[in-house]
Amino acid sequence: MKRLITILLLAMPSFMMADTYNYLTLTSTSMEQSIALKSVRKITFEGSDIVVTTTDGATTSMPLANFSQFAFTSVADGIRSIARPAADLCIEAGRIVADGQGLLLIYNTNGQVVRQQYVSGSRSEVQLYDLPHGLYIARLGNRTLKVIR
Repeated sequence: MKRLITILLLAMPSFMMADTYNYLTLTSTSMEQSIALKSVRKITFEGSDIVVTTTDGATTSMPLANFSQFAFTSVADGIRSIARPAADLCIEAGRIVADGQGLLLIYNTNGQVVRQQYVSGSRSEVQLYDLPHGLYIARLGNRTLKVIR
């Protein structure tokens, strides 16, 4: 009997192991993004947006009107965009100028979104002065721009 109980106790941890999740994946009608769970500091609702703040102070916000779900995943299956209308994207005097409509995403070299802004119409400007110097990728619709700050 002791032998049976010992075997059951040794086998129990393998039956009771919880799923291991590494990412928080946010999904909206226009994008999906995964954020490493170990870097998530807080999730808040500000105005009409859901905002995820990471330990390095970066924020990801998504309009609640477009928000569809968030899930915990074991692999990063985010950072993909759903097709949007074409847009023009350029850099002028240290800021990104976008002609088009949609969610403008700015990624750092680690693939993290460091800034996002909904742009609509012509000549929307996004300032970059508060970002650390480095290399960034800006994306709006099917247009991508390399930005060196």
